[in-house]
Amino acid sequence: MEGNAKFVAGELPAPTAIAERRADTAGGQRPPAMILSCADSRVPTEHVFDQLIGDIFVCRIAGNIATPGTIGSFEFAIANFNSMLLIVMGHEKCGAVGSAIELRKAGTTAPGSIQSIVDAIAPALEATPKGSLEDDAYADEVARMNARLIAKKLQTDSAIVREAVEAKRLKVVPAFYALASGKVTLLS
Repeated sequence: MEGNAKFVAGELPAPTAIAERRADTAGGQRPPAMILSCADSRVPTEHVFDQLIGDIFVCRIAGNIATPGTIGSFEFAIANFNSMLLIVMGHEKCGAVGSAIELRKAGTTAPGSIQSIVDAIAPALEATPKGSLEDDAYADEVARMNARLIAKKLQTDSAIVREAVEAKRLKVVPAFYALASGKVTLLS
């Protein structure tokens, strides 16, 4: 979170630090943290936390959903790098969430494999009451709920993640990224 505060303030690492880090990590990696983030180009995960090459193990996929591939990737990091933190980070104005909402309103489905992303977001739609929220606020609430539900899913669908959490070797935390400010908020 200290790194995120630097990012919000506009402080980025010097290019020389990046070059040095690239050389230092060429022989291997031991990232202490992992992040499941959306593939959205406006969410530059390493920059958001002011981290350099080798500092975090990142999987990016539309809607920051947990697929067998992303779950397996995190299991690999836990088993091989002893990563101790897994952040599931949703974000403001998520296109995947917005599409899931629009498709539900229209009563239609997405073409091709896009529907698998919509299906993975559906539990968050069902768990988020619309109430009096405007469309953008509702979409952001769904994105927050999705981060929370995916954090739980990682712990229920993966014995490796669950065992690491139970042994207190891993903490899984949902979070939400604000596009305009760059601020990450940890969710409960």
